[in-house]
Amino acid sequence: MSAEDRQATADPVDVDDLAAADAAPTVPELDPEAALLCALLHTAEAAEATHVAGHLAATDFLNPRYGDLFQVTADLITAGEPHHAPRVLAALTAAGRVAGHHGRLLVDALQTVTLLGTPAVGLRTLAADVLDAAYRRRFARTAADLTRAASEAPTDDLFELLLDQGRAMRRETKRRESLTAGQASD
Repeated sequence: MSAEDRQATADPVDVDDLAAADAAPTVPELDPEAALLCALLHTAEAAEATHVAGHLAATDFLNPRYGDLFQVTADLITAGEPHHAPRVLAALTAAGRVAGHHGRLLVDALQTVTLLGTPAVGLRTLAADVLDAAYRRRFARTAADLTRAASEAPTDDLFELLLDQGRAMRRETKRRESLTAGQASD
């Protein structure tokens, strides 16, 4: 078998397979994303909520519905508005996001996280758990992107692509550090 044949039959790195290894637990009580949302909805600590809202993004959530709920909650927190579950539901309704199948799934997810009973303490620790999982997924995607670039990108572009990916991961590393900075042990 020639080198070209071996390269053509090599299995590409599948980021979805890598992400599936990091799939969220099927029990919401054990899901860090659900636990974080529950704690965030119930916390009275405005400074902690603002800190978490400023450091996470909807794209950090593996479950896209949880990411959507986080974004709405974070928007309310950033605006200085109440961010409890009925207010999040009102914001979703006002935005026309509760209609149809997707809307029903979003409302069901809101109900699930609201009723979990996760204590509203250790908010940064829960946020760090969510961000750490997203950080690992980003590393997997970076590895896949670099692997693909190694076979598809022009040779003269490879080093700059590597540097770009490294700079992006450095920003993510600093974001992780900034999230937990000044955190007391929980």
